[in-house]
Amino acid sequence: MKQRSMAWRLLAVSLPMMLIAVGCGQQLTPQALAHHHQKTHHKSTVTTSSSPSPSASASPSPSVSPSTSTTTVAPTSTSSVPVQSPSTPASPVLTSVPPAGGVASANQVQATVNTVQLDGTAAVNSQTDYVYLINVTLRNPTTAMILFPLADLVVTPSTSAASSSLNDFDMTGITPSNSLFPYPIVPTHPQAVVVRVPSGASVSGDFTVEVAPSSQYDVHIAGINGAIATFSV
Repeated sequence: MKQRSMAWRLLAVSLPMMLIAVGCGQQLTPQALAHHHQKTHHKSTVTTSSSPSPSASASPSPSVSPSTSTTTVAPTSTSSVPVQSPSTPASPVLTSVPPAGGVASANQVQATVNTVQLDGTAAVNSQTDYVYLINVTLRNPTTAMILFPLADLVVTPSTSAASSSLNDFDMTGITPSNSLFPYPIVPTHPQAVVVRVPSGASVSGDFTVEVAPSSQYDVHIAGINGAIATFSV
């Protein structure tokens, strides 16, 4: 009886120890802890990458230094402008008949304005000018070659008596295939930019002009009295 009582005591003491040992067997091993940490870190990475990128508007705007050069703003679309030919067109000045095969004066050309389009605006000396794309046909009625310079096309407000205009300073809309003058063009030397018009032939093409705001403009050929065309806006 005394031995059985002693056995129960030993069993009562050893049973809690066994339960503690079993509980310790369920703790996470170092490998299990490392695996659990990796899963948590991976989830954090996914969350971070899914956040929206900084807006492009946050980048600083480039600074623009003041410039005295001509700056052109391209228009969103071009618009045609009605062209009026005078009832009595300007006639070429035939001071003398040039020899066959020679060179005739530019003021002996016959010019026609075909179309005019508003092509944009330009900043000139702190003033906003209009840019027009003008299609012109030059016809040579003489027996000689005509060398027609860019400077001899003059577009001005109808109220102006200016003898020159800013031709082809803005090249918007001008290409090698549609340019009236040989491309590329150097507008700062308009007298040296020349289109050849053979005897009895016609040459057509575009040029641009920058003009001050006005309700009506005249197109002249230097050395010829009267306008070859008038257009209104």
